[in-house]
Parts: sequence; C-alpha cells; structure tokens
Amino acid sequence: MRIAGVVLLVGLGACGPAEKGADGAPGAAGAAGAAGAAGAPGTTGQDIVEALGNGQLQVTAATNYTVVPGLSITAMVPMNTKLHVDTNGGIQCTGMGNTYSVVDIALFIDGSISQAQRRVVAANTVGVAQMLQTWSFGRFFFLPAGSHTIDVRVQGVDPTAATANVSSASAPQLQGVLTLTTLKL
Repeated sequence: MRIAGVVLLVGLGACGPAEKGADGAPGAAGAAGAAGAAGAPGTTGQDIVEALGNGQLQVTAATNYTVVPGLSITAMVPMNTKLHVDTNGGIQCTGMGNTYSVVDIALFIDGSISQAQRRVVAANTVGVAQMLQTWSFGRFFFLPAGSHTIDVRVQGVDPTAATANVSSASAPQLQGVLTLTTLKL
C-alpha cells in the first residue's frame, strides 16, 4: 500500500495546464522617492587667461615700478576659488663691454605689490655684450569674489647699472607672458 501512495503523489504533481497564462495589466506608478544628495560642484568658473607682452620697456635706475606693456589682466574671480598667477619673460643688458643691468620684477594685485617678486641681473662679459636673462615665477592667491587686476611691474635698482630692455612685442626670447588660472575649490 505504501508503494501505491507514492506513485499517486508523483502522478498528481505532473497534472495542470501545460502553457503559461498572459501577463496581467501593469499597476499604477508609485509615489516619487526622496531627493538624492547634492552632487559635486561642476567646473563653471574655472578658466585660464594669458596676456603677452606687446612692447618693450627700457628700465634705468630711475624707473619706479612700471607695468610691463601688455602684462595686465582684469579678471572676474568667482567665489570659492584659488587663483594661480604665473609670469615669465626676459631682460637684456643694453650696455657694451663688461657691464650689467638689474631689474626687480613683481606681481601687483589691484595696484598693490605682492610677495611674488624676483631680481634679475643680465651681466655682459668682456667678449659678449647685450646678454639676456629670463624670469619665471608664480604664486597662488585667495582673492575675494569680484573683479581684480593683476599685472607685472618692473623697476630699476642699481644707479651704476646699464639700461635694461624688458619684454618685447616681437622677440620671443624677451616677450613676457602673464597667465591666470582660476581653480574652483
């Protein structure tokens, strides 16, 4: 009798329709979920701006800080940004023979001198005159949001030095460059 009961159960398990029925109609849409967390800020407000020297400045010991022609940028600085200012260019000693030129170079922000400064000396030798020297330096600045003017200025510092030609509009060995890079924090 036991064997018959087992066979009967197996036989019942195989009974039922052979095909699947049609899917039912879709249900109504559920309620909207809560808003997700805010994403990271985008890159809006980041920029790189460059100014090229567009003239030559002759610097003597009597020259007080003067803007290098073309090396001035007025930029709109957004909130929560860091500004990287970089400059490079060249000076040339105009003297002949064993002489030299000395120039101080500084970044100015809104008319005020910054801590970003260099002194460059172009020294001739007995055999080689009109020597060239270059400058290249930069700094990060945190400025309040708004419009700011950044420029490169030079001055003469030695009363016995020869006149120096600073930057150029056409000589790539001397032409100054001022670059502003705005980075979002």
